[in-house]
Amino acid sequence: MSKKRAHEQKKQAEIINFELPFEPDKKFKTIIYASISVIAFALAYYYLAAAKSANGYFSFPLDDPWIHLTFAKNLAHYFSFSYFKNEMATAGSTSPVYTFLVAAGFVVSNNEMIISYVVGILFFILSGVYFYKLSGFDFAKENYFALLFTAIFVADKWMSFISVSGMETTMFIFTLIAAAYFYRKRNTAVFAVFLGLILWGRPDGVTFIGALAVDYFFAARFSKTDKTIKLFSKNDFVKIGIITGAIVVLYFIMNFVLSGSLLPNTYSAKLTYYAPEFKSRSEFLKFEVWDYFTSGAYGILAVGFIFSAVKMLYDLAKKKYNPNILYVLAVFALIFVYWFKLPYAHRFGRYLMPAIPFIILASGLGFRELSIIAGNYFKSKNLANGFMILVSAVIILYSFLNYNENKAVYAEQCAYIHDRQVVTAQWIKENTKPEDVIATHDVGAIGYYSERKIVDVAGLITPELITKINDRNYTTFLMDYLKKSNVSYLAFLREWYRVVNQNPLYTSVNKDPIEFMDVFRYEPDKTYIISKEANSIIMAAQDMLGRRSPQQALQYLQQALRVEPNSSYTYLMLAYAYSGMRDNANAEKSLKKALEIFPDFKEALLLSANFDKQTGKRDEAVKSLERLIKIDPQNKAALDMLKSLSDTTQIKK
Repeated sequence: MSKKRAHEQKKQAEIINFELPFEPDKKFKTIIYASISVIAFALAYYYLAAAKSANGYFSFPLDDPWIHLTFAKNLAHYFSFSYFKNEMATAGSTSPVYTFLVAAGFVVSNNEMIISYVVGILFFILSGVYFYKLSGFDFAKENYFALLFTAIFVADKWMSFISVSGMETTMFIFTLIAAAYFYRKRNTAVFAVFLGLILWGRPDGVTFIGALAVDYFFAARFSKTDKTIKLFSKNDFVKIGIITGAIVVLYFIMNFVLSGSLLPNTYSAKLTYYAPEFKSRSEFLKFEVWDYFTSGAYGILAVGFIFSAVKMLYDLAKKKYNPNILYVLAVFALIFVYWFKLPYAHRFGRYLMPAIPFIILASGLGFRELSIIAGNYFKSKNLANGFMILVSAVIILYSFLNYNENKAVYAEQCAYIHDRQVVTAQWIKENTKPEDVIATHDVGAIGYYSERKIVDVAGLITPELITKINDRNYTTFLMDYLKKSNVSYLAFLREWYRVVNQNPLYTSVNKDPIEFMDVFRYEPDKTYIISKEANSIIMAAQDMLGRRSPQQALQYLQQALRVEPNSSYTYLMLAYAYSGMRDNANAEKSLKKALEIFPDFKEALLLSANFDKQTGKRDEAVKSLERLIKIDPQNKAALDMLKSLSDTTQIKK
């Protein structure tokens, strides 16, 4: 026997066997699947119950779910993939397959909330079950660890959150997990179906398809020396090509017929609106990736994931296949595509949520490798397995703590969307005519509940606007487009599109006023929407005022006036800035300019009255208040101030 061979046998003898033999039978697996289902349902339902108790109604923490619901309702009722009855047919759904499923729900129920919750929770349950099945490949000899990391996935704070958010995310996550499972199982036909459905779930699923291709490339390459690697046969590839190809071609055909492009409108619209030229790639990586995936339980998981990635690179260098290739590449590919094309993870990081199950799986495998290294070093199987169990338990505990904290966030965000989008939609339905056309950038709840035809100024369902969105003169083009489209009303969040020199007919609730939704009567050749550039500058000025930095706010506002010199709102903000600097003369001068541009400016009239009251100019204050009350008879602040002035006059007499 050669010295090298003898050395290898001695080294093998020193390696401790860390397997924990446990292979549940069919009956026990059924119990496991049932347990996962019950726990997932209970965790998701608890969020719903807590939000209902806190708010008194059901809602979603995002406006986007009602986009799916509007398409789905029209598909069920009018057999048209359209956004208004059987009109406006367009490829405006990022996830057509999810829209089809919700449309099927409308066949048995008209309750949009129940339909969305049932579909979201169902796919959360299926994701949990298939996560366990997939992890069975990775922990083939340690099924206990497969159970532990499945518990981590089910307890994840964002999985329950997004399952009751009315979005396609849990369905998409299930599609990815199932595709990975049947790929690892080498079940050709089922894998081909799920592979084809990935794009139907979301266009960014192409990153996972790429990760699968790279994984298979290395599997095929290393199978020559590792006979345990199972590959697809040539006939299998033919089947995959036919089944997946047919599903993908149908997807492209549908989009092309509806909108003349291979991908949905939402893809182009969001790439345009959140283009890297306008969003910071470095801030995306720092705040929306690093901070997101290192907070709470993710901070511990990150350690295992990083080690897993390092071990993967080490194995590749040694020409050894590592099953983590798929998981690690799936995560990095998704992050890279968003970093490169769309540096924006959206609210709650939902665009990156599909990476979560693969981070958890890769992390579990990373911690297992660390446990093996530690166990071999100390020559203790119990230490290695004990370390693995301890780490898993700590992550599960952290996950449940994070889950409980996120419950309040879910309830608050449901109320936030309801108070702005839903209530605004209800106001529009009650105060406008059925034939009126509404222009808005948040088309979800407004499109669903107002039952009015919508012009989407963000381009999601109005694709002809997409190429113009980032033009400097977009608002000029937009106002002409609104006129040609016979728009009657505008419903805008001020932070997105700001109408000046006109009082809103309706303003959303002032509770937690991070964003305000205003409704205006659209008057062609009179309604004035300031440019996106000017509004961004004004928003920066408001931020400075909020930080009590009026001097910096003043600089921003003067810049905004150079861009949009006829904005009464900018002069109002100038008055606030000068007031913060105790420069009352320029504050009053700015107010007069605001009222010169727009004499019926309610906020400026109230502030002007307040200035006059403080400086003893009672008659001028009364004059401003009477004008304001004539415009807005129910203005409580004006009525109270006028009463106080009257009471003061009577006391003096």
